[in-house]
Amino acid sequence: MNQRLKNRMMLVATVFMLAATAFLIARNEELIFLGRGELSVARDRADPDTIVFTWRDKVEAPMARRFEEAWREWKNEGSRVVIDLHSPGGVIGEGERVIRVIDRMKRTHVVDTRVRGRRACYSMCVPIYLQGEERYAAPNASFMFHEPTAYDFYTGEKVDQPQFEKDMMSRKFFEMYFVNSPMNPSWGQRLVQDWKGKDLFYSGRELVDQDSNIVTVLE
Repeated sequence: MNQRLKNRMMLVATVFMLAATAFLIARNEELIFLGRGELSVARDRADPDTIVFTWRDKVEAPMARRFEEAWREWKNEGSRVVIDLHSPGGVIGEGERVIRVIDRMKRTHVVDTRVRGRRACYSMCVPIYLQGEERYAAPNASFMFHEPTAYDFYTGEKVDQPQFEKDMMSRKFFEMYFVNSPMNPSWGQRLVQDWKGKDLFYSGRELVDQDSNIVTVLE
């Protein structure tokens, strides 16, 4: 067998191995996400012009992908979207990708958000909730605010950061998601002082009574 033929066979084998590897990676991703992050989408029974996106899971992959896929299917339907949330929060990057999908929704539809009775919106869920033009919540809906926490990408374990890194990360998070949000600025400044090293919980009614402008409609 001459060298040229050997080289060609090695090239074909390499291409085959790369294709097989890509297939296995894609297949493993599907298996990892199987049964997780299910987004329910339906017309509102009381108002057929409203499409309800219901999310009951962490803010992590495949949330943004689910929203993207659902929006491609429903973007020509109705004129209003309600995003119904119940989430313990999750990954900042995934939340940012979800917010970018919501921004596209707003180009053609009114987008409102909602947290129902005895449901929760914690951590990174709150910046998503704040994307609603009207933000509905039950009086006993629960909201939680805290400074962002760094986790090791590979192990998932919490990273013990120096204080100056924690402060910088916290400041960037606040500036990105709360400074230009509908949140009452004076309430936000109190939040910055109070959330250091703490998880702060508020009901929907408390957020209204405190004039936070996070919840706009109690239901």
